[in-house]
Amino acid sequence: MSLQKARIKAFEDLLGQDVINMGQLQKLAFNGVPEEKGLRSLVWKILLHYLPQEKDAWQSTLLKKRQLYQQFIDEIIVSPGGPSDHPLNISPDSSWSVYFKDNEVLLQIDKDVRRLCPDINFFQSATEFPCLEIVNSNGVKRLHKRVEQSVLSYSTLERRGLGVATLSNEIRRSSSVTSGDYTPLNEGCEAHWEVVERMLFLYAKLNPGQGYVQGMNEIIGPIYHTFACDTNKDYRSKKHSCFTFNSVMFLDFLPANP
Repeated sequence: MSLQKARIKAFEDLLGQDVINMGQLQKLAFNGVPEEKGLRSLVWKILLHYLPQEKDAWQSTLLKKRQLYQQFIDEIIVSPGGPSDHPLNISPDSSWSVYFKDNEVLLQIDKDVRRLCPDINFFQSATEFPCLEIVNSNGVKRLHKRVEQSVLSYSTLERRGLGVATLSNEIRRSSSVTSGDYTPLNEGCEAHWEVVERMLFLYAKLNPGQGYVQGMNEIIGPIYHTFACDTNKDYRSKKHSCFTFNSVMFLDFLPANP
């Protein structure tokens, strides 16, 4: 038996247990996990605490995460409830203020994900699991539409003269699209980079204390690619990457010496 086949069998034997031994799995994975048979995808999900050690709890966990991810999509992107107050409201907590701040964050995310892993064409290709509520909305719900070749208007409070507060509307035209950047697919389709964009925006909204930091796209990229290429279709769903990325951002649960 070749060394590679022996490693694959070692992982399969360990993952075949009713309760996964985390210590043994960490040691076995320390020198890398084979891609064959979806092993890398599954091991990452377990080690990053997306799936529990108990195998009989995997299906219920997947169902719970699927429902939670859909809830995030519905509440934050599909039907967020548009700004209801006056657009010139200067309160930092106003709906319009939040909307404009979100656009600023989204602009940076959009720039970053359009250049994700340019050496491979994976992120430019179409996902087999597009978010139908978004890709069939005539572009209304697609995040890149809020920044791509469009005008972002927002209000800033300026102090002039003797401290008199005045509002000035600033207009910014997005410069996120260049000749080397990825372009969106047609209505009804969705590229992988668009899915990553949505995940990063969700993370920024759900974690306002940290928000989006440039470079997070490089962290979620390998996670998303590994999960999306899983040989088991049940484990390819985008929600897996979303929750696993969230776990990676809280690394305090990872041991120093696996």
